[in-house]
Amino acid sequence: MRTILSERLSLVPVTPANAGILWKLLQEPDLRDYQDLPDVDRSQFLRAVGSRPIRLIAGAVGRFEWLVHYLGAADPLGWVSLRIPDSDRAAAEIGYSIVRAHRGKGVATEAVAALVEEGFRRAKLREIRAYCLPENLSSRAVLRNNGFENAGTLTRGATLQGRPVDVILHSLGRARWEERLTGNRSATRS
Repeated sequence: MRTILSERLSLVPVTPANAGILWKLLQEPDLRDYQDLPDVDRSQFLRAVGSRPIRLIAGAVGRFEWLVHYLGAADPLGWVSLRIPDSDRAAAEIGYSIVRAHRGKGVATEAVAALVEEGFRRAKLREIRAYCLPENLSSRAVLRNNGFENAGTLTRGATLQGRPVDVILHSLGRARWEERLTGNRSATRS
C-alpha cells in the first residue's frame, strides 16, 4: 500500500510498524458510539495487522487501513479502511472515523474522497459500500458529499455494543464516481 495524499491530508498505510498508533486511537471511547470496534488487546491487534495483505491492487482481498494525518503532522486525526471480500473482489466496504477534536472540519469527507479514488483507480473496484446507523447524521453527510446514494435500510444489519441495530446501506458505483469527476472538471473549466 502507498501513502495517499490529498489537499490537506496524508493517509499513511497501517503496517506492523505503526499499528500500535491505530490501536491506541481505537481506544478512544467516543469512536465506539457508532461502530462495533474489536475488543482485542494490543498484541492481538498487532498480530492481526501483521497478517493483512500489503498491496491494494485489482483482485486483492482483505482489510486495508490508513491513518489520517494533516500533511506534515505527526498526530493522527483518525483512520479510513477498505475491506474487500473474497466473495466479490470488485466491491469493497469503506469505513472511517475521526477523533472528536477534528470532527466538523471536512477531514472525513476529504479522507473518504481520497480512499474512494484509490479504490476505483488502483484496485479497479466496481462498487464501494458503506453502512451507517440512521442517527449518525455526520457520517451520512460524509457519504452524501462523496456521491454515495442511500441503497436502503438493513433491519438488524449490524451489531453495536452487543445488540443488533438497523443500518443504512450507502453505495457508490464506478460509473457514478466517474460521472462526478467529469462533472467536477467541467464545472472548474467554465
